[in-house]
This record gives sequence, structure tokens and C-alpha cells, in this order.
Amino acid sequence: MKTSLDVLRVELLQLARDRRALFSAIVLPALLYPLLFWGTGALKAVGEETMAERTVRALVDLSQTDAETAEAFLAGLVEQGPITLTEVDASELGDSDAGDARETARELLRAAAPAAAEASLPEPSDDAAAGSEAVAEVGPGNQPDQQPENGSVGKAERPAVEGPGSDDGGLEPFDVLIVASSDGENRDLARTTFDLWYDVKRDDAREAMGRARGALRDLGEARSAERREHLLGGDPGAGLAPESTDVASEADASGARLGMFLPFIVLLVLISGGAYAALAVFAGEREAGTLETLLVQPVPHRAIAMGKLLTVFVAGCATLAMNLGSLVVCAASGLMDMEGMGDGASSMAYGRLASLIVELPTCLLLCAVLCLVCGGARTFREGQLLIFPVTLLVVIPTAIVLRPEVSLNALWAIIPFSGSALALREGLEGDLTLPLAALVMISHLGWTWLAVARLGQVLDAERVLGGGGDRKSEAHLLQAGGRHGVRWGFVVVMSVYLIAMSVQRLDMDAGLWFTFWMLLPALAITIAWTAPRAQGEPRRLAAGLGLRLPRPSHALGALLLVPALTRGAEHLLLWQSKVLPLPPGAADGGIELESIMGSSSPMWLFFFFALSPGIFEELVFRGALLGAMKRDFTWKRIVFWQALYFALVHASIYRLLPTGLLGALLAVVALRSRSVLPAMLLHIGYNGLLVLGAAEHLPFTGEPWFELAPWAAIPGLALFLIPPREPAGDPPG
Repeated sequence: MKTSLDVLRVELLQLARDRRALFSAIVLPALLYPLLFWGTGALKAVGEETMAERTVRALVDLSQTDAETAEAFLAGLVEQGPITLTEVDASELGDSDAGDARETARELLRAAAPAAAEASLPEPSDDAAAGSEAVAEVGPGNQPDQQPENGSVGKAERPAVEGPGSDDGGLEPFDVLIVASSDGENRDLARTTFDLWYDVKRDDAREAMGRARGALRDLGEARSAERREHLLGGDPGAGLAPESTDVASEADASGARLGMFLPFIVLLVLISGGAYAALAVFAGEREAGTLETLLVQPVPHRAIAMGKLLTVFVAGCATLAMNLGSLVVCAASGLMDMEGMGDGASSMAYGRLASLIVELPTCLLLCAVLCLVCGGARTFREGQLLIFPVTLLVVIPTAIVLRPEVSLNALWAIIPFSGSALALREGLEGDLTLPLAALVMISHLGWTWLAVARLGQVLDAERVLGGGGDRKSEAHLLQAGGRHGVRWGFVVVMSVYLIAMSVQRLDMDAGLWFTFWMLLPALAITIAWTAPRAQGEPRRLAAGLGLRLPRPSHALGALLLVPALTRGAEHLLLWQSKVLPLPPGAADGGIELESIMGSSSPMWLFFFFALSPGIFEELVFRGALLGAMKRDFTWKRIVFWQALYFALVHASIYRLLPTGLLGALLAVVALRSRSVLPAMLLHIGYNGLLVLGAAEHLPFTGEPWFELAPWAAIPGLALFLIPPREPAGDPPG
């Protein structure tokens, strides 16, 4: 422990020497929060006041409606703010189709400007174009907020205008054109329709449009109440309007709102300060040459790792404390324009901020992850590039707090970052129990201990110094193959998220063809072709993809595992639904097969949802990625990364556990058989039985013998006890 404290003291002194970096990373953000919130609020207030005081100009044609409605509307429009009203004849709009009507309205807005001699207007904008049309109706029972969607209008050339003021280039067009019409003369049955025409690109036009809508809304409410009173003697539905009362205390309400975003702030701010320290004490020292000097000292590397971890933790917690303190001051002073936090100290659940203590082990775990990432980086720049993936890996499990139906239990408590986020949310809500809080803290301390143990291995002097030996042994010391597989696994996941899913959203059928038969094969070949090799080792693409002929016993054993695996997945989803309830439509993995494919053909479903993913997902994960990883990693590490990436690539929190376990099992099958082909057979059979069974295309699923099919897993597992064809060469499990 003394060694760790000595390392902590030295590292903190070194960080303190770089005062500019220390100030920029830790102090400056906290000082900028008040300026940020004050400036944002001031700009918003100035903008609103400026627009409210600005005089807008409107063209109106109310000749086709009754005088009472016209007078009431104009009075309400004047009450909305300063406005100049000019009458115009817009009858030609009613005789035009949609496209011609927009062109006519555009010409009216421009051509009427010179005719308003009393207005001194600025020069027109050359790229001004007619905006969009909105329709509002006032009549019996009509609600003014039930207005059709706006339609966009294209750009048009400015029409030639004859009249006063046109010699100097013309005047600025009017802001809005308001045209009213009525569909009858009976006062009780007539419905008045308002058409609003404006240019969406102009600030004054948008302001005028907002005022017109406000006037119509007020007029509609008043006229509806008047008509109901006149025709029915009152509003029959008035008694049905609910009166809701929130019985939660101010502390409960503000705590619930804080719990939705405070976990994100804690982790993101900690990453900001911790990454600065982690990069300095690992990548920075490695580039400066001081890390090697430290590692050759006769002290345990785990003690050095603990000292550097505590340095990152102290820097991260200092950043977090200063930022949270600044945010609390801003909230208490009313600078934060946020619901539940802008009313001063009385609306804040300050006492419940003590539940942040449950985040301390999580903060320590996050700092350990930052140390692992930066400790493995060969350069400062490489470490900087790895911070963003770490941020994503932290934010994704933390996002569980955005789902109010998920509550903290023993299972969630042991999941890194998810458990602590839920604990903080329930602590701010006042619902956190001591046993669950203790379980969250203990489990995250356990994860931290594992990370520190791994960090001690990373700091092993022989791995860092790595001098001498042939290129093959040196590549193994640097774990080039394993790093290659881990990095490309992240690329695969992000490619599916950003590319494949975007294409599938445009066209599902074409997207599936592209994903399985183009994107995944290209990724698999690229990963296998670029995998690190020893000097003189030939490049074998088929071997890099795991395309070796397995023993027939292993292929048969994989097929015998299919019924048991399918039955186990069904029971797992049933159990998981008690912990994480599935939303409608997610019972079958979130895929509505017939609606997506547009066909109930069993061959069609089998091809897209069993055969294609079974071949090409295995080619990528259990072929190329596993082939790169097994050069350096043990079986445990390979299975872990396979489960993680295979679960993430399916992009569903409801399928995270089942697909992760499936990926781990398929990795074990591929490692044992030294071939990707048995994993392909198992994957195709599993998907086919699950998909076709869900679509009710398997007539034998109800047969008595099918209930006994899962027992075939016993001889299937026995067949895998037969040694593979090749001599043992893989890393030990």
C-alpha cells in the first residue's frame, strides 16, 4: 500500500506542475457553467423581447366572412403585438390549384409592398421565397389548434411590380397574408376558414405567423364556448375534463427529474477529468520514456497500477466535485432554465444528492477502465482516440435510467454502470433500499478489482519493454492479433449500426441483402486479410476465416444441440421478461417477421433470418475475429469478447443477454472444433427453428417426440469430447 501511495503522491505532483492543463481540464468548465446558463437565458429573453416589440406587417382579406368574426379576429391580432394591417383583394387565390395558389400568394406578398406608401421599408432579400400555408377554422365545436400541417413552397423569382417605390428596387415583402372565407350564412352553422401564407425563411414572417395563430386560437376558444352556450346551454363535456393533482413532494418530483440525467452528467464529467489524468500518467509517460524506468523497479506492478488508478480517481473526482458544485449553485440561483430546477433552492432535492455516494465505486470502476485503455495505448494520440469508444460503452448501459418501467433489483445491481445509474435514480426519488445500495457498491468494487488485476498485467515490464526475440514472439508479447480482433469488432458493430441499419430503414429487403451478402463478407475478408502475421508466415485467407473441414462428429454434435438451445432461449426470455418487461412486438426478438418481409413463405423467412445470418455472422465473428483473437488471447478472453460484440451488434437491450450467451456458446464450439463450420450449422439450426416456429411454419412442433428433442444435447456434448483433427495449438482455456 505504501508503494501505491508513493506513486499517487508523485503522479499528483507531476499533474499539478502543468497548471494550464490542470486549470483547463478541471477548473475552467466549472467556471463556465454560470456564464453559459446566464448567457443562454439572457439571449433568449432579449430575442423574445425584440420579436415581441417588432412591428410586423400583414395583408388581410376578410371580405368573405361576417363582420363580427372579422372584427373579433383583428382585435385579437392587434392584442398579440405591434402590427400594421393592409387590406388586399385575394379572391384570385380561391380560383387556383395548390401550386398556382402558392405562386399567387407569393406575388401578393411582394407586389403589395410598394402600394403601402405609408411604410418605409428596407431593401428586399433576393432569395426570399414564399413560405408555407396554414389553415385554421372557426366554427361550431371547432378547436383552433386542430390545424393542418404546413406545406413547403419552393423558391420563385421576384415578379415585376409597377407602382410607387418600384424604381429603387422595390420594398420588403409583407410578412403574412391572411385570407378568410365562410361556407354559409347561418351564424350557428357557418364555419370560417383562415388561410395563412408566409415565408418561413424570414424572422418577421415567422413572428407574424405566430401572432396570427395566437389570435386564431383565442378567437376559436371564445367562439366555441359562445356557440356551445348558445346552442346547448353549456358545454356537455366540461365535467369530463380531469383535474389532476401531483401528490409527490417537491423533493420527490425534483429527484425524479434529476434521476433521468444526473447519472449521465456524473459519468461524462468524470470521463472528462479522468481521461486527462489517465493520458498523462500512462500514454504521456510512455512517450516521455519515464514509464519504463518506473516499471523496472523491484515493486509489484499491481501496486503501481493501484497508485496510478488512485491518481486518475482523485483527478476525476475533483473535476466531478467542482462541476456538480457549479451546477448546484446555478440551479439554486435560478440560472438553469430547466423544469424542476429553475425555481431556486426550494425545488431541489439537495438532501437526496447524498445518494451520489453510491456512484463512488462506479467512478472508481470507470477510472480503472480509463487506465486500462490508456495503459494499453502505445502513443498519446492513440489513447485520445480510444476515449470516445469508452464513452459509448459507458453511456449505453447508463441509458437504462430513461426507461421508467425498469426498477433496480439484484440482477441489475451487479451489471456495471446500469446498476449504479438505477441506484442513483431511485436514491434521488427516495426509493433506494440499503441492501440494494450495498449490493451495487460491492459488485462495482468487484468489477474494479478485476480491472486493476488486468491493469497490473498490462504494466508487466516484459510486455511494455518487449525487447528481443523473433517477430512472432514479439507480436505475441504486444498481443497484436488480439488487439486487431478487438478493434475490428468495434468497427463491425459500428458499421452495422451506421451503415446496415440505415440501408434497412430505406428498404428492408434490399437492406438485408446488402447487410448479409455484401457488408459482412467484405468485413470478414478485410479482417482476415489484415490480421498480423509473423515474419515469413504466408497469408492464408481460408484459415483466417476459420474455413477448415471439421470432424463429422463435431458437425453432428452442433446439430444435436439445436433443440436444447432453442428451448433454453425460450425459458431465458420468459425469465428475463420478469426482470425487463418486453414491449409489444418484442416477444420474438423485436422482429415482426411477416410484416417486415411482406411474405409468409417459410423458405423466404429461412433464407433471410436463418441461413444468411448463420453463414455471414459466423464468418465475421467466429471466423475472422475469433481467428485473430486466438493468436494471443486465452479462451476466456475470446469468449468474453465474442459474447460482448455479438450481443451489441443486435442493437436491442431485450436481446442483449440471449444473444450474448449464444455468442459465447458459438465461440466455444468454434474453438473446440477449430473450424467455423459447426458454429454455422448450430447458428442456422437455432435461427431456423426459432424463426419458423414463431411464424408457425413447423407442423411437427406439437408432436410428442419433439418434446424429447432437447435431450439430444447429451450425445451432442459427448461428441465434442472427441479431439479435433489438428494437433493442440490454441491457447489453454
